[in-house]
Amino acid sequence: MLYSPRFDVLLEPGDDNPCGGWTRLRLLEMDEHFTSAVEAAFEAGLESRSAARATVQVGRSSAVDVERAIEAAWAWFQSMDQDVAFSAVVAFVRARCPGVDPMCVRAGFEKRFAANCENGLR
Repeated sequence: MLYSPRFDVLLEPGDDNPCGGWTRLRLLEMDEHFTSAVEAAFEAGLESRSAARATVQVGRSSAVDVERAIEAAWAWFQSMDQDVAFSAVVAFVRARCPGVDPMCVRAGFEKRFAANCENGLR
């Protein structure tokens, strides 16, 4: 179901469009179009459900919490003088932020590896 925050508390008397410039019907149409497009991408193999789950978190830790846990894992990983299994990295992140999808951790580490390579670091 589409989430539409309560903008009605911000409305002036007589304003009948509480959805940020769109009517409720138009928001529902846009939601249906987006949902259909994403489902089609899943079916065509152009998008993976696990990657989508890693980028959208509803009712779980906030994105800030996850990012902090991944950053802490990255610092820990860099401090190690030996190879570290990815499962250990995921366990480190989950100890600080339970339920984090491993694909989210992977994406965070890929971003940091890429930044290090761009800066000439290893």
